[in-house]
Amino acid sequence: MKILLGYVPSPTSEAALEYALEEARTKDATLVVLASERSDDPRKNAGDAGREPLHERLEASGVHFELRVVPRRDDAADDILQTIDNEKIDQVVLGVRRRTPIGKMLLGSTAQRVIMEAPCPVVCVKPKTRGR
Repeated sequence: MKILLGYVPSPTSEAALEYALEEARTKDATLVVLASERSDDPRKNAGDAGREPLHERLEASGVHFELRVVPRRDDAADDILQTIDNEKIDQVVLGVRRRTPIGKMLLGSTAQRVIMEAPCPVVCVKPKTRGR
């Protein structure tokens, strides 16, 4: 089984990473991580202050993984959907944030497009909020 995680250094992706690692452990799956070139080198970017670099955290997780750095694009959904098709991905995990209806309409949504077009289940994970 293969699980695909779309990752950019952000709280939403950190929540999705935690979920994807647990899913990969539970299902004895390979985790394919598509890391955006949002920073100089996502493998070394810690995402949140005080965290280890992504590659080190993946290695320490004990999960079989493949880390791929993809160029930053206007629509990351293209990379995600192409990987789903090419790699026969069984599940996709994406981090999402709350957006207003106007924000969704004007800015588009990678998660929305992947949900609509992916031939496999897509799990959307929100970061934990304080006080809830």
